[in-house]
Amino acid sequence: MSDAVPAEIPQLHEPELRSPLLRLFALGLALAAVYMTFRLHGHENYGRAASWVFLLGLAFGWVLQRARFCFFCMLRDLFEGKDSRAALAMLLALIVGVTAHTVLFTAWIRNPMAGHLPPRAFIGPVSWVVGLGGFAFGAGMSMSGSCISAHLYRLGEGSLLAPISIFGALVGAVLGLMFWNPLYLRVLQDAPIVWLPAWKGYTAAWALVTVALGLIAWGLLRWVPAPAPIQTRQRPTAGRVLHAIFTQRWPAWVGGLTVGLLSTAALFRGQPLGVTAELNRLARVTGDALALLPERLEGVDSFRGCRILGDDPALSSNALFVIALVVGGLIGAAGTGMISPSNPKLKAYPLALLGGILLGWGGYIALGCTIGTLLSGTHAGAASGWIFAVTMVLGVRLALPLRWWAER
Repeated sequence: MSDAVPAEIPQLHEPELRSPLLRLFALGLALAAVYMTFRLHGHENYGRAASWVFLLGLAFGWVLQRARFCFFCMLRDLFEGKDSRAALAMLLALIVGVTAHTVLFTAWIRNPMAGHLPPRAFIGPVSWVVGLGGFAFGAGMSMSGSCISAHLYRLGEGSLLAPISIFGALVGAVLGLMFWNPLYLRVLQDAPIVWLPAWKGYTAAWALVTVALGLIAWGLLRWVPAPAPIQTRQRPTAGRVLHAIFTQRWPAWVGGLTVGLLSTAALFRGQPLGVTAELNRLARVTGDALALLPERLEGVDSFRGCRILGDDPALSSNALFVIALVVGGLIGAAGTGMISPSNPKLKAYPLALLGGILLGWGGYIALGCTIGTLLSGTHAGAASGWIFAVTMVLGVRLALPLRWWAER
C-alpha cells in the first residue's frame, strides 16, 4: 500500500532482474488472460458469472500489486514507522465499500429490518471464535510477513516465503477442520448473525460505520508524514501517464479507492471477494484423503467461505478468482520491467511456515480472512467483520517482534 518495500525484500543490496522482455511477457500474459475471460464466458460449464469472477480476480491482483495493498504492510508502517498513510487508505477502502454496498443493498432489500439478509453477502456469526480466529490470523501475518492474498500476488514478485506460507495455510486449514465440530456444536451453532442495517435501517448503520471509521482516521492523521517538496509540474504525455500507471508505485489512496469499488463490483454477477474458499476446499479434500477428518462435519456448508457445492465444475468460482489474482499480480510485477527476488534470512523460513499454519487455522475458524471476513464482511454491514478486524490488529502487534527477530 505504501511505498515501503515489504519486510521480506530488503531495500538495499537486493538482486534485481531488469529487462524490457519482462514488459513483453506481461503484455502477452495480459492478452492471454483476456482471451481466457472470453473463453470462460462462452463455456457451457462456466459462463458469464465465471468470466466476471476471473476478470475481477485479474483486476484485484493487479491493483494489490501496483498499490502494495497489504494489510500487514499497512499495520507495520503504522506500528513501526509511525506512518499512517497506508492505514488511512484501508479506511478509505472500507468507507467506499460500505457506501457502495449500502446503495446496492437498498435495491435488493427495501426493508432491512424485515429479517432478510442480502443475497451472497459475507455475513458471519458473532462469537469469540471469530475473535480467536482473527487473533491467530493476525499473528500469522506478522510471522509470515503477509496475509494470504498478499502472499498470492507476491508469488509473481519472486517471494521465496510466499509458497511456504501458502502451504502452511493449507496445513492450518486442515487443522481448522479437525477443530471444527466442537467449535460449531458448542459455540457457532447458536451464535447470532448480526447485520447492522437490521438494527435501525440502512441510514443508521451507514452513519454508525462511517462515523466510527472517520474517528479512527482522525486519530491517525497525527502520523501522516510531512509532504514531499512539490516538484515542478511537467506536461503530461502518453509516456509519463503509462509510466505512472505501469511502473511507478501507486499512491496508497488509489489502492484504497479501487479496492472498495472492486469489492462492490464483485457482487453484481459473482460472489463477494474472498481467497480462502478454494484453500478450504483443498484442505477438506486433503483431510479426507488422509483420514484426518470426522465422517460428518457439522454445519460447515452453511457458512460462506467453507461450503463446497456439489455442482461446482472442475474449477470453482473461487479457484478461478485465486488463479486470476496470482496472474494479475504477476502482470503487475513484470509490467514494471523489474522483478526483485526476495532474499530472506534462514530463520525466516520456519517462521513463515508456522505463520502460514496460523493463517490457515485462523482463517478457517473465523470463516474467512482479511479479504472475506474483514473487507467483504465489513462492507456488507456484518458485525463479525469488526470483531475480526480488532482481534487481527491485536494479533499483528503482539507477534510483530517475531518478524523483527527473523530479519535481524
